[in-house]
Amino acid sequence: MKKTKIQMVEISRLQLNRGQLKWLPRNPRQWTQADIDKMARSLERDPDFVEERPVLATPGKGDALVVFAHNLLTESAGHAGRAALPAVIYTPENEDDRETIRRRALLDNGAMGRNDTDI
Repeated sequence: MKKTKIQMVEISRLQLNRGQLKWLPRNPRQWTQADIDKMARSLERDPDFVEERPVLATPGKGDALVVFAHNLLTESAGHAGRAALPAVIYTPENEDDRETIRRRALLDNGAMGRNDTDI
């Protein structure tokens, strides 16, 4: 699989994963406007944090990139006034590569562990 180093990508090129690629199931996560606003405030408060957690994307149609990890971050970034996000672009070359992307999308969206509400 071809994979780029982290690079800045204009938000306008990043598409949320809505199932537009036949081989990649749509992002199952749902969020509210309150979730988007909360993430945007976090990005405004600590803008450098996002540099260490790049968006993971794969080519879509034209020059679009379909985000398979960090969809909420992508949606919230524009609300925080960001024009671009750091991204790693994965270009699958075979079915094994597509399976790797699907697995990583599941890991990103999995609900592992639980919160200690006392903390």
